[in-house]
Amino acid sequence: MLITTITNPTYACAQQLDLIAMFEFPQNGLEIAAREIGTDTAGLAKALIETAPDTVALVNPQGVIVYINHRITDVLGYNADELTGMSVDTLLPPDLRGAHVAHRQRFQTAAATRPMGSSLDLKALHSDGSLVPVEISLSPLPGNDGRMWVIAVIRDVTARKTLEEQSRATHAHLLVSNDRERIARDLHDSVIQQLFASGLTLQAVASVSDGHVVQRIESTIDDLDGTISVLRDAIFDLQRHNEGQAHSVRIRNTIEAALQSSNASMAALEGTELLDQLPQSLVSDIDAVIRELITNAIRHGNPRRIAVLINDSDGLVVEIRDDGRGFSFENPEGNGLPNLRTRAMQYGGHFSVSRDISNLWTIARWEIPGGNHA
Repeated sequence: MLITTITNPTYACAQQLDLIAMFEFPQNGLEIAAREIGTDTAGLAKALIETAPDTVALVNPQGVIVYINHRITDVLGYNADELTGMSVDTLLPPDLRGAHVAHRQRFQTAAATRPMGSSLDLKALHSDGSLVPVEISLSPLPGNDGRMWVIAVIRDVTARKTLEEQSRATHAHLLVSNDRERIARDLHDSVIQQLFASGLTLQAVASVSDGHVVQRIESTIDDLDGTISVLRDAIFDLQRHNEGQAHSVRIRNTIEAALQSSNASMAALEGTELLDQLPQSLVSDIDAVIRELITNAIRHGNPRRIAVLINDSDGLVVEIRDDGRGFSFENPEGNGLPNLRTRAMQYGGHFSVSRDISNLWTIARWEIPGGNHA
């Protein structure tokens, strides 16, 4: 089968190519297949090349494209006819064309079937000026004069590169998540336990002390409580951080985790869906408030039931109720509560703790005005 390519006027010398010989097809196999399909060997050979999933190009020893299939339109946007007779360097980014000339010359002296730039991220120039990630395989085809023609197969790997990038991002996120878990575990298992032990030791010392020494010890214990609260915030942020997770899910996970260390059950949980449209920074504060209040209730009140109620009927209100024994209201600041009040004040709100005498519920109320959480 012979074809002549003279479609581009810049390429005046016609080249006659025997495609069957070029691709070394077994002619009897082609003849059998052609008869079965209802065509001749020339038509079948052309169909094999034109319907290939990748771009197939034939480049002469001077680096001129003498044939390219129509897959080039799908991959790089060019019309096959407009590239015939053009330098193959046309398909490269302008800043790489000079170096590619030297690469082509070296291939002439050391030709072998191989991937082009196997260790590089190759990009071809699209007709619209953008760069397309590609893989290129080269096969030498000796001419009668000993010089090498080249069969180049060009594959668009955009989808694969995108998947690889997503895989790298997922792997990096997994490494960060694992590191977060390790740090959180170390903080909880060592640092917080040591602080708890120090607090218990100070409480024991306070029980046999009096006067000014007791006040100093109690002040130090309060400081330890505050430090533990800050560490808990950090630990839960490390453990619960999950990009794309709904805020309501995050808060429910926090509540579940806080209750695991007690025998208390959830009496009511309302309004968490109101948090899904709030800014991340505010939800982080609410997460810390709920966690601290539940922890305080369990530590100081030993409750059987805890309720978490969230509503936006008048600003944003978060209430934690428990039926435990409560704590001394003469000096409530000793229970790690100043941070909760500070978190409310930064939004123009306030924090309060009260006791419902009728049913013996302790009610911690954290609220901020409407408009300050948009």
